[in-house]
Amino acid sequence: MILGVLAVAGTPDNAVVRLADSFGIQTELLVAQMINFCLVSYLLYRFAIKPVLKTIEERKSKIAEGLKYTEDMKAQLASAEQERLNTLAKAQKEAQALLAKTKADCELYTREQTKATEAKMARLLEQSQNALVTERAQLLSEVRHETASLAVAATEKLLSSILTDDMRQKLNQKAATLLAEKEEHGTQA
Repeated sequence: MILGVLAVAGTPDNAVVRLADSFGIQTELLVAQMINFCLVSYLLYRFAIKPVLKTIEERKSKIAEGLKYTEDMKAQLASAEQERLNTLAKAQKEAQALLAKTKADCELYTREQTKATEAKMARLLEQSQNALVTERAQLLSEVRHETASLAVAATEKLLSSILTDDMRQKLNQKAATLLAEKEEHGTQA
């Protein structure tokens, strides 16, 4: 093809050649410059532009990957934050439930302990009252017996000078009978 162009350029009859000559263009040099331009363009494309374009594409893909990675990390961060908030809310609910259960258990324990203490106090009060009643009856019995002994001793002393032995014996029997009856009535009451 280049030879065809040269062959056409070499003929002086050609109108293009004559026009180019009128402008001072040498067709042989123009064709050689075109060949040089094509050769340099090919070499530049092959060894300079193509690797640069490849590098640009690699960088574009790395940038795209970086942007995608950034978006993924943002999504993961948002997901982790949401999970943290959910976990925190769940832990707070569990803590509230545990606190409520503990409070209810504490109140139940307090009520049970109060009832047990009240029952114990009632038993102690009843035992104290029973002991008091028993002690009172015993004291009354002792006081009656002591009073009777004192009365008999005082009467005996008084009457020993006035009464004879026979009268004393009858009086003692009568007093013992009355005393026995009185004690029976006192223990029954």
